[in-house]
Amino acid sequence: MDPLAELAIRETVELHDFFGRWLRPDPDAPRDIARLAQALAPEFRLIGPDGRIRDRGAVVGWIAGARGSRGPGFRIDVLNCCPVWQSAEAILLEYVETQYGEEQGRPLTTRRLSTALFGRAPSAPCGVVWRHLQETWLQGDIG
Repeated sequence: MDPLAELAIRETVELHDFFGRWLRPDPDAPRDIARLAQALAPEFRLIGPDGRIRDRGAVVGWIAGARGSRGPGFRIDVLNCCPVWQSAEAILLEYVETQYGEEQGRPLTTRRLSTALFGRAPSAPCGVVWRHLQETWLQGDIG
C-alpha cells in the first residue's frame, strides 16, 4: 500500500479511537483536546450526515464540550478504509464508521459512510491533516 494511504488510514483509526475514549465517562480518558486540534487543518470543514456544515473551530468546540457524554459501553469502529483518489500531497479516503451506544437505556447503533480528504503535514500526529469530511447515514449493507 502507498505510504500516504497508510498514513491516512492510521490517522482515521487513531482519531476515532480518541473519540471513543474521549466520549466515554472514563477516568482514564484523554484530558486534552489537542490531539484533535493538531489533526485538523485550519480550513477543515465537516459536512455531517444531517447536512450541517461545521468549520474547524465548531468541531473542536463541539467535541471538547462532549467529553464523557456517552455511556460506558460507547465505542466506534472504522472499517473498509479505501483510497478513492490521491496525488503526491493529498488523498481522498472512504470508510465506514459504526458507533455503538445506547439511547434512553436501549442499544443504539449508527453507521455512516465517510469520505475524508487528507493533506500531508509532517507535524500532525500521524503525518496528515484532515482537510474535509463528508458523512452520509447508512442503512443496511453497503454494496
